[in-house]
Amino acid sequence: MQHQDETSNIIIQIQEECKIVVDLTQLRREHYNVLSKKEKDEALLMLGPNPLFNDFKTVSQAFGTTIKNLKRWLRCGTERKKGCGRKKLNPYAEKQLIDWVIEKVQQTGKKISRQELRGKALELFKNQHFCASKGFLDKFVKSYQLKNRMNEILKRIGKLNTKNFYKKSKQIQTKIEEELQVETVKKEEEIEEVKIENINLKHNKNCSVFQIQ
Repeated sequence: MQHQDETSNIIIQIQEECKIVVDLTQLRREHYNVLSKKEKDEALLMLGPNPLFNDFKTVSQAFGTTIKNLKRWLRCGTERKKGCGRKKLNPYAEKQLIDWVIEKVQQTGKKISRQELRGKALELFKNQHFCASKGFLDKFVKSYQLKNRMNEILKRIGKLNTKNFYKKSKQIQTKIEEELQVETVKKEEEIEEVKIENINLKHNKNCSVFQIQ
């Protein structure tokens, strides 16, 4: 009977450990909010000359950044230093990949699919730790403006459906402008709320001092 109890306890312990492992695999990195220099300057302006911890906390929430970032900008300035950011895994392979895309589009008169791009990237990078993830492909396409490049090539060789292209471009531009407008309004509202909170805090402090006197 005692042996069965010990076995049951071991099974329960293993199950609990498995649950922990599963939970850990579900973890995701939080979204990293990148601020422009103007937004960073506004954040520092809101902090003031001698900010307290609560000031850092309030501004951090208003601008969607970390207290650590605010302290660094306050100490080092908001200008981005040269050489900052994550280094490229293989710049030479990226150059080869770009050249391959351009040549392929010119030869076939068709755009390169994500699947084709991923397959060629895996072939060129030759790194066992490199998996050509969706994140890598998204950044690669965006940083090298692949969509625009492919459209320009197809347009030059007369293979681009200009009617659909201009229609889609206009839709994308409109969507971007709408998103920027919404984001700007939201940011302004948050900043205004923080200003009101700061005014109320100062008012309450002044009232407290007056009552003490």
